[in-house]
Amino acid sequence: MDKYISPEEQRLVIEKLYYSNDSITSTEKFNKIYEERLGEMGERTLRLYDFAKKMKETEFKEENIERFIKDITGQYINLSAL
Repeated sequence: MDKYISPEEQRLVIEKLYYSNDSITSTEKFNKIYEERLGEMGERTLRLYDFAKKMKETEFKEENIERFIKDITGQYINLSAL
């Protein structure tokens, strides 16, 4: 069964990756840098696998991405297995 991540959850993960308190500003910053390559984040529900795979292509540390996805969604995803 596929697991999904909502736009709000995506924004919260991105907020944590930037160590910010503002998910909207953090997501706008993220999209300015990565939208052309990865598509716009925080706008539509994605499969968790697809979100994680896209996040793996960013500058952020894999362990932080994994930890924040787990913190926000409750789902563990192993980026090194993708």
